[in-house]
Amino acid sequence: MNGKTPGEWMLEDMYEQPDRVASALREAGSKADSLAAVLEAADFVVLLGRGSSRSAATYAAELFRNVAGKPAYLVSPAQLGWGATATDLRRAAVIAISQSGESREILAAARRALSLGAQLIVVTNSPDSELAALVPSDLVVDYRAGVEVAIPATKSFTASLAALLGIAMSSRPGQLSDAIAEIPRRMTQVLHDERARFTTWASGFVLAGEGFAEAVAEEGAIKLRETLLLPASVFEASEFLHGSINSASATTTVVAIAADSVGAHLAAQVVEGGLARGANTVYIGSNLPPIGGQVITIPEVAPEWVPFLAIIPIQFAARATSLREGLDPDLPSGLSKITRIENSNHVPG
Repeated sequence: MNGKTPGEWMLEDMYEQPDRVASALREAGSKADSLAAVLEAADFVVLLGRGSSRSAATYAAELFRNVAGKPAYLVSPAQLGWGATATDLRRAAVIAISQSGESREILAAARRALSLGAQLIVVTNSPDSELAALVPSDLVVDYRAGVEVAIPATKSFTASLAALLGIAMSSRPGQLSDAIAEIPRRMTQVLHDERARFTTWASGFVLAGEGFAEAVAEEGAIKLRETLLLPASVFEASEFLHGSINSASATTTVVAIAADSVGAHLAAQVVEGGLARGANTVYIGSNLPPIGGQVITIPEVAPEWVPFLAIIPIQFAARATSLREGLDPDLPSGLSKITRIENSNHVPG
């Protein structure tokens, strides 16, 4: 189709990720003074995102709580933009994440946040977009993923994580320099490690992760849903162990991701519970791998760096399994790059 081999575009995007992540970190670093000033003045952080940008927002909430020391929350863009509840946001830093910068609900939420007194930061791959135009250029972090032709987000997801990490580290130039030097190098290791790949099939998937690994589970589930057209559920690992683990069966693949020692302990229990119920299991992490099932070992890094590495095996799995089933992961049926959700007639006062 279109003179290309199925899956070609997705693979090209995936291999660009280390360079794109480095560019996004540098971009955030170039605006560190302005970004740090917004964070310093804020009592809390509100994250807005949909699709893969929502997965990035999940990562960011953990990041701002644990790295920047700020309370952080995800808020529904539709509810903030079009809902009736008004919240005082004068002490909030609101971060709107959107690859296109043209999502109707993200735009509505960003405008509402400004009207409620928030300081707004825009994280986007489209610095000339309508969303970016809402704030001064020094509060727009262009994560520089370049053109992503494949529908599933790969490089745009990890580049958005890099932009968010750069914002959180805007007052810590030494840590930011370390991230610029090390994260792309570690990503390259995983991209070229054949042991970091798996192919799986099931009638349904469960992805579970705790802490920074929860964002990987969210994004991995999106990739599997998009490319395989099958259901994939997402849980915090500890939540999955509270009853929902009984949904695992021989037709389920359970993917457990660990970002730190607590997450590894919980992921091991997820794998053990899945195996006991006949499920296929995959563990992704660097420490305390459980016995049994498939184990994908990634380099040991700081917990906030883990999502950059742990998502890569799931990207490979989604692509490879889609191709094996005769699908084209570049162009999943029924999807487009921009999803437009229109508002109702109600506009909040």
